[in-house]
Parts: sequence; C-alpha cells; structure tokens
Amino acid sequence: MRSFSSGSFGNTDDPWFRVGNINVTTTVAVVGIGILGLLVLIIEGTQRSISTRFWLFGESFRGFDGGTVGGGQVWRLFTWPLFPEGSRVFFILILFVIFFMLGTQLEAKMGRKPYTIFIGLLVLLPGVLITLIQFAIPMTGLVGGIRFIELGVLVGFALAFPDAQFFFGIPARLLAGGIVVIEFIQTLVDRNTYGLVFGFLVVATALLATRSFGHAPDDEWIPMIPLPAALGGTSGPKKTKSSGPNLSRPSRKRGKSNLSVVPPANPVQDDLNDMEIDSLLDQVANEGLDSLTKDQRKRLEQHSKRLRKRDEGK
Repeated sequence: MRSFSSGSFGNTDDPWFRVGNINVTTTVAVVGIGILGLLVLIIEGTQRSISTRFWLFGESFRGFDGGTVGGGQVWRLFTWPLFPEGSRVFFILILFVIFFMLGTQLEAKMGRKPYTIFIGLLVLLPGVLITLIQFAIPMTGLVGGIRFIELGVLVGFALAFPDAQFFFGIPARLLAGGIVVIEFIQTLVDRNTYGLVFGFLVVATALLATRSFGHAPDDEWIPMIPLPAALGGTSGPKKTKSSGPNLSRPSRKRGKSNLSVVPPANPVQDDLNDMEIDSLLDQVANEGLDSLTKDQRKRLEQHSKRLRKRDEGK
C-alpha cells in the first residue's frame, strides 16, 4: 500500500502563476484565501458583522441572522467558503495544513484544470441543491469556511489513492469515512440541520466528480456521469492525435512503438502505476498530446526512458 507522506506536496511544476518563489496552484490559492478570511475573523471578533454577509444560511442560527440565496442574495453561492464559521483559530490552521497536504497531491493526480473544476463543483453544486431543497423543507443552520471543501477533497483523495495510508498505517479510505461520520455527528450535536444536508451533498458531489473524472475506475458502485472534454471528462468525439511519440496501450506482447507500457520493475519507486498510465493514454487518445500538463508529459517520458533502458540491458 502507498504510504502518505506529509513531505510530498504534489505538483509544483504546473502552477497558474508564480509570486516570487511561491508556485500558486489552485490548492495554494484556496489556502491563501482561507488565511485572509481568518485574518478578517480575528479583526471582526464575535460580532461577525462581515462574515454573515457571505455565508450560506438556512434560517437564523446561533444568534446569527443573514440573508438567503432564495431571498435574492445569489453571491452567497460563491462566497460561503471565504470566512470560517468557527472561532477556534488553532483548529482552523490545522484544517488549512491538512487541506494543503491532501489538495496538492490530488491536484497533481487530476491535473490543474480538472482539479480546479472539481473544487468549483464542491463550492457551487451543493449550494444550488440545498437552496432548492430549502424551498420545500426549511432548515435551520449555516455553512461557512473551507471545512466542507476539505471534506470533499478528503473523499476525492481517498478514491483517487485507494492504497494510500496515513499516519500509523491507517488506510486513507478508513480515515476519510471516519472523518465524514464525525462531521455529520458534530452537525447533529450543533442542531445544524442545514449543515448536515449540505455535508451529504458535498460528499455526494465529491464521489460523483472523482468517479466521472476517471480517478475511481474500480469503484463501480459510484455512478459515472459522462462529462465533456472541456470539463475534464473523456466523453465526446476523439481528437486527432498531435505529433509526438507513438503511445501504445499496455499489452502482453511488446511492440516496436516508441513507447511501450509494461508493469514497472519496481512499483515502490515508480510514480506511475498501470492505472495512471492507462488514464494518461486515454487522455491522449481523446484530447491529444497537447492536453497533457508539463508534469504529466515529464512523468510519461521518464517512464518511457526506463523502459528503453530495460530493453537495452536485455
């Protein structure tokens, strides 16, 4: 099983942009926004006169009264993660660290654009659905901060890295399931029924999105929704392959193509397992070689070089 290491921070070779020595990926951007929201929390104090204008509300909760999306304040669908709902700064910082460790690895696995769409779905889709539900079933509670985004990323990570282990050898899927259950229990204790339903919607969105993006191929119990290539899916007409190395599918017989894919000699040291290679080949077949990120091309080329050296040594 793959051991999760907090020292591995995923893909830093394909950021959106750089600020000095900082590679600004989607994960880094989310954490940065969260830290700014934490500073606002410290400044505004217990009154929360700023945060309440951006959170998602069902009905009044814990003495906070805010407008609703159904009442016309549509911006709340996009702004609810900006400011944390809790007040325990230490635990909020721990949340940021966990999100950063998981998010960077999941972003490297999915690719910059699909991962950004994944985060966007976690932000927007549960908010739209719970607003529709609220019209039929009024609920009390609120949602704010990146806590629920982290929950979705945790679920996505557990699906995308099924063999990963966390500290003390705890399987990622076991830990993810435990945290989801604890989160739901906490919302029940807080009588935050709005947050409870929202949490279910976040988990469902993470499951469907991760599966539909092709990163949970063995989890057939999760429905796969065909997505257009523009959203990171593999549906739609195939594009003509761009010029580049001839990529062949894994086969029991070795062909004479420039790049043949066979099981790695040492799976512990090889970053690409058969499933990842198959996913990259599918992406090239459907979207062309230009659709690969710099990191994906580099990893595929490194794998090709290892195979050629192995053939030359025989």
